[in-house]
Amino acid sequence: MEKAEIITVGEALVEIMRRGKTISFEKTGVFLGPYPSGAPCIFISSAALIGKEKIKTGFIGVVGNDDFGKVILERLAWDGVDISSIKISNSFTGCAFIRYFPDGKRKFIFHPGAAATLNPDDIKEEYFEKVKTLHISGSSLFISKNSYSACEKALQIASKKKALISFDPNIRPEMAQFSKSMKKVKNFLKQAYFLFTTEEELSLLTEESQFAYNKIIQKIFDYGVQVIIVKKGENGSEIITKQNKISIPALKVKVIDPTGAGDSYAGAFIASHLKGFTLKQCGKIASITASLKCTRRGPMSFPSYEEINKIL
Repeated sequence: MEKAEIITVGEALVEIMRRGKTISFEKTGVFLGPYPSGAPCIFISSAALIGKEKIKTGFIGVVGNDDFGKVILERLAWDGVDISSIKISNSFTGCAFIRYFPDGKRKFIFHPGAAATLNPDDIKEEYFEKVKTLHISGSSLFISKNSYSACEKALQIASKKKALISFDPNIRPEMAQFSKSMKKVKNFLKQAYFLFTTEEELSLLTEESQFAYNKIIQKIFDYGVQVIIVKKGENGSEIITKQNKISIPALKVKVIDPTGAGDSYAGAFIASHLKGFTLKQCGKIASITASLKCTRRGPMSFPSYEEINKIL
């Protein structure tokens, strides 16, 4: 069992994408995929890309003993992620069906499958021996009670090991009634060093109007968060600390598929941080990674390390 420095816990899924933007799920039509996916998977593969074998990455989750499970395992291994802590279950591998609307909005249908069977027994303390950062996605908290408990155990172990906690609320109304689950989210928010979020999520997390931006930011700092990274899509991102505010522009690109951009941003950012880059440099690398990912289909269709460096 390889000891990872960046670890994430949660759902491993395949994504099935509706082709076109005008046909609803209710109508017969063409689907594309399967694409390996799941917010934690996207994050950790992006981190492995930037870590470039210098930073060990690991994923803890569950896939089914089927072809979709093989798609995920092969992709993670190809990207350099340690998969020794991924359990293979007799349940079917989780699936996420997605369609886009002409205005860019998305709709998901989730079938969590094996991902929902992740449980605390799958979290082994010895795997965290060298952990420096644990990343948790909010989507992993809502798949099942077992999954939440597994994430909670990982949080406790990582905190005991003095690892930095990275948290992305990743609010998905299709998976849970978020307002009723705020307590679960805040349990992780209070332990987070890095918070990756959106302006809309900040408002939901603090129950404040989006117009009260300064008040919202202060409330997040009051929870104990040290670095707030606000993802703004085509408008770039903003890195906020108590001492500074850094604006990072997004690349001007033709967007083909934005799914996974936020998770790829977070993975690239955390790996860059562990490599010793400044927050501004981390933001630039993460922004390039996420922007170029949007130019190709599939949530884990990352650019190469060489492509990123060329733009830098």
